[in-house]
Amino acid sequence: MSNEPSSATTLGIQEQSLAFAADERIHFSKETGTWRLEQEDGTELEYDAAKDSWVAVVDDDLVKKQQAAYSVPGIDEETPAAPVLKRANKKRKEPEDTLASSSTAGPSTKRGKNDKDKPPRSKNTAVFVTGLPSDTQMDEIVDKFSKFGVIEEDDQGEPKIKLYANDDGSFSGEALVVYFKEESVPLAINLLDDAELRIGDPSTIMKVQKAEFKNTGGAGGGEAPRRTEWDDEDGFGPAKTEEDPSNNPNRNGRVVVLKYMFTLKELEEDPTLLLDLKEDVRAECSKLGEVTNVVLYDKEPDGIMSVKYRDPLSAQACILRMNGRFFAGQRIEASLYTGKQRFKRTGTGDDFGGEIDEAEQSRLDKFANWLLTEDD
Repeated sequence: MSNEPSSATTLGIQEQSLAFAADERIHFSKETGTWRLEQEDGTELEYDAAKDSWVAVVDDDLVKKQQAAYSVPGIDEETPAAPVLKRANKKRKEPEDTLASSSTAGPSTKRGKNDKDKPPRSKNTAVFVTGLPSDTQMDEIVDKFSKFGVIEEDDQGEPKIKLYANDDGSFSGEALVVYFKEESVPLAINLLDDAELRIGDPSTIMKVQKAEFKNTGGAGGGEAPRRTEWDDEDGFGPAKTEEDPSNNPNRNGRVVVLKYMFTLKELEEDPTLLLDLKEDVRAECSKLGEVTNVVLYDKEPDGIMSVKYRDPLSAQACILRMNGRFFAGQRIEASLYTGKQRFKRTGTGDDFGGEIDEAEQSRLDKFANWLLTEDD
């Protein structure tokens, strides 16, 4: 026989309250306005009047402990790793005002095949949610699901959450929530499946499961139209282009072009300079914001490099700091990438100039779009 106290199915509300008050295991929480039952193991159950049953309490401290159990040592999900400044056996001599600063920086954010500090992104970090009420707001979903892990962000810094719509444009009650780490998925499923979006409202009970993208379409079997979409590299589908990216400064404002960072002769004399320079530029520019990509164009005589930031504000700060600064005897020019420049580097095809055929133009346009939207 269960040790849980009687419920409203056998007692009236008044008698039930008296019975709860008389039970030393039960107390009334003024914060949530519900009865709480402390079990022998110290965990608590909360009485759900709508379900007429005792349900597990979602405790924020418990969630944080569970998330900590999933965490990777040395990695903070909410804080980007600090850059490292390390150049070994460099042949290049630099004046006093260089990109290199003190050697007291933290771990590297360099992303490559030998990256041991940051785990690779999972290809499926999403949960699929159904049963949401028709008036569900994005903020409600963010507030509910962010308790179980860091929600991934799109290029504009907005949470990666998709709200699906019916053919008539009304909300279908389905949503896709994309987490930053795969470990957040089972945590959200275990604690939110069959839970209420709005506590105390049984009509808002959700079903939460691991997202299977081939099965996330509408009732007719096809993919449902979306109320909210974004560009991403994880296979969730292309975004709708609602406006010309060239007219939106926020789309182009995250990529900084640095000019006169090296000479072709220096690259010929020191093949290791390419990697060293990319590492140093990432380290220096990371002081101004999270850097998502650094590219060195080793076939550009003007010594071109590009730095892509997570947000436009960091890109503006980079320009203010780098433009006019001296590096290895040359004055750096820093500016925003306009989306029209074409830079050359090894492995991206032959040099081009003059007339460009249709296939080459298509390739170049795709490259420009990648530089603006891809997060490496």
